[in-house]
Amino acid sequence: MTDSIVNRLTKHLRLFYKENPYVELLHIWVDKVEEGSVTLEMKIDRKHTNFYEMSHGGALMSLADTAMGAACLSHNKKVVTLSFNMNFIKGVPLGEKLIATGHVVHNGSRTMMCECELKNEDGKLFCKASGSFFVIGKLLAENN
Repeated sequence: MTDSIVNRLTKHLRLFYKENPYVELLHIWVDKVEEGSVTLEMKIDRKHTNFYEMSHGGALMSLADTAMGAACLSHNKKVVTLSFNMNFIKGVPLGEKLIATGHVVHNGSRTMMCECELKNEDGKLFCKASGSFFVIGKLLAENN
């Protein structure tokens, strides 16, 4: 994939997620886009936590699902989630900045499979996820 296509996809992914109310609510932002791989970031603040001031599993699952969906978008494919699995390895405390790296494992015409890791800036692993996705269309028209 050429740099100009990656730059276009990065721009469109950022706009795509900027206009997504749920992603905006969680303050997830697109950091880096490569073909088949996307890095997102989310700092754990009060809205992401449970009564123990640890991140809520649903917020972590939302971040991982978004990272895997964005990895599919890096192949210019819009998707919806078919199945999702998450392994919680360590609790994520309030104030921790998470880096979610989603990458495509299978790039099919109708279905895709992805994996994701949630780590902090020091590389400490908190969660691993995998999912399968159904392709519903393209992000960019082929002639753009």
